[in-house]
Amino acid sequence: MTETAASVPTVEAALVELLDRGYRLSVETRVDVHDHKVGAHSTTYAERLLVAGTERVPDHLRAAIGANKPLFLAAACVLDPPTPWLVGLVRRCKTGVVFSSSKTAASGENIEYQITPDVLAANIAGFVGLDSIMDVHRIKPLIRVVLRLGS
Repeated sequence: MTETAASVPTVEAALVELLDRGYRLSVETRVDVHDHKVGAHSTTYAERLLVAGTERVPDHLRAAIGANKPLFLAAACVLDPPTPWLVGLVRRCKTGVVFSSSKTAASGENIEYQITPDVLAANIAGFVGLDSIMDVHRIKPLIRVVLRLGS
């Protein structure tokens, strides 16, 4: 292992250090509009990670961010959700609320849902440009850490 590789902290450690040093993470979004026969459809994605603080981000933390941008974007989406739908998902995940769908099961009963950290991670994965099925395993542990930090 090189000295540079050894000095780059894990994503979780870098995130904790950033927050302990008073940095604030947020997400700048972009909207892609696709024209369809029935009209335009817009989709919002995470575009850029913004890190605000009183001092320049130390080099070892910059290296960690650069090597793991989608993961830091995911963390920022939980810490400061950039869209109304993410605000709702994060809130539902943190509170553990169970809600009923307007749809019913074949039995006629309402279907109940709960936003778990796994569900939140899958939604955020797609939002930050990762595959919500194949890459969600990369985000799930970090989402759990961020939810604990934000409690």
